[in-house]
Amino acid sequence: MANNCASCNKPVKATHAKCTQCELVYHYVCVNLSNTSKQLARDWLCPLCQPTVLNITRSPGPALSPLSTTTQSSDSEVLRSLASEMKLLRGDVSDLKQHINDVSEHLKRCYTRLDEYDTRIKTLEKREEEIICLNNTISNLREQLNTHTQASIQNEIEISGINEYKNENPMHTVRVIAHKIGISIDDQDIDYVSRAGPRRQQVSNTTDNLPRNLIVRFVRRHQRDNFLKAAKTRSPLHSTDIEIPGANRQVYINERLTPGNRQLFRAARLAAKEHGYRYCWCRNGAILIRKQEGNPPIRIRNSDDLDRYLGPSTASPASTTPAD
Repeated sequence: MANNCASCNKPVKATHAKCTQCELVYHYVCVNLSNTSKQLARDWLCPLCQPTVLNITRSPGPALSPLSTTTQSSDSEVLRSLASEMKLLRGDVSDLKQHINDVSEHLKRCYTRLDEYDTRIKTLEKREEEIICLNNTISNLREQLNTHTQASIQNEIEISGINEYKNENPMHTVRVIAHKIGISIDDQDIDYVSRAGPRRQQVSNTTDNLPRNLIVRFVRRHQRDNFLKAAKTRSPLHSTDIEIPGANRQVYINERLTPGNRQLFRAARLAAKEHGYRYCWCRNGAILIRKQEGNPPIRIRNSDDLDRYLGPSTASPASTTPAD
């Protein structure tokens, strides 16, 4: 019966390594020997017997041969090298574990910060929605306030181009204008007449270079409408026609508008002219435009309506152009 290798338990050939102590046989490959080591086979010890031999060498006894000492030294070097590599590997594994722990901790902090940022973003989005809602509310309140203010001055007209001078009598001036445009009014038909806004500069005995507009409030609405209708049908009126001292100015008579409606009216006039709309007028505080005769009028309530119906305007409204 053929001998089997004590390491792999497979049959061995004629050439093999045999332990001189336990007489077990091994393949050369199984015990890391080469064919060139055949001469060492008669003094060779297997891995199982080598520790025993090493212990024997420490106790008093016969000395080992030089060949056994060389083999044992080589195996010891291999073991020390393997132990050193394992120690280094353990250090690398330990460093890797520490690095993984650091990365995990860093990721946890990142996730925490991301959660905080997500919470902040949601808060900002909610605040943005609230701001948009508040802006819409403010815009609606402004429109309502403008509408109520316009309704409160619906009995008033605004006359521009009347030279201003000291000790003037605005009521007398309005009555003269009414006579020139062909209507008759009494003092009891007018609630009050005054200049609009603060005095622009010190008025001399002659005239003011920038006269303020005259504000006339009628007692009844139909009286204001009759005054406006007569002014529109009258040929252009000048300050010299009503014997007002000072420079000759053209007189404009319009229904009074709120500051917001006045700016919107000026912008609408410029945009209508720029886009080929022939008509732009104001009626009872409502600003209307029309492309041409026969087309339905379009009401302009705000600047968004201007952009919607006429498109963006490249011109800027003149701040001193009177509404007519």
